[in-house]
Amino acid sequence: MVKIYLVRHGETEDNRNHQLCGWSNPPLNEKGRQQAQKLALFLKNQSFDAIYTSGLKRTDETAKLITQVKEGSISFMEELRELHFGDFEGDTMINMEKKHPKLYQQMRDDFIGFRFPNGESLSDMHHRVTTAIEELIAKHKDEEILLVVHSGVIRSIIAQLITGDIKKHWNFKIEHCSVSIIEAYEDFNLLSKLNETSFLL
Repeated sequence: MVKIYLVRHGETEDNRNHQLCGWSNPPLNEKGRQQAQKLALFLKNQSFDAIYTSGLKRTDETAKLITQVKEGSISFMEELRELHFGDFEGDTMINMEKKHPKLYQQMRDDFIGFRFPNGESLSDMHHRVTTAIEELIAKHKDEEILLVVHSGVIRSIIAQLITGDIKKHWNFKIEHCSVSIIEAYEDFNLLSKLNETSFLL
């Protein structure tokens, strides 16, 4: 069994302002750093055989604050990045609807296949993320791993490993610095924790 801890990074200013933040690279804001520090204390008694981030600042900073409380080396995988919003990076859905109503409607009509201009589709992201998680499961048999990543990445992993259906992507709420856990056995996967945030209160 592989025990996978799925942690979303702390808040950034882009998040606070409801901006689309996929491959853009803002740091944590003050609230995000405070969230990460509380998360670190929550995880301090947990040992991990490996820690992975997407390599973007917000995941790296969150993971580094965790390793200040407990020792651990951090590796990064670009495959674990958030959805690439292309030309709409840094914009908001409200502005997209106002300025590009046809594109916005295309996205609403086909949220799986719609590809952001000069970016990617949810299907693209889901494929790279789920391929990466299968590789990590095979690599870390009988180990416990921590992934400090993004809400979309976590939703794709849960949707794939628990439901096998990309259409369930939006059925899971994933908040900043929340902890979700999947236990991956050889013949089935168990979601043993989802969006745990009680330690942030």
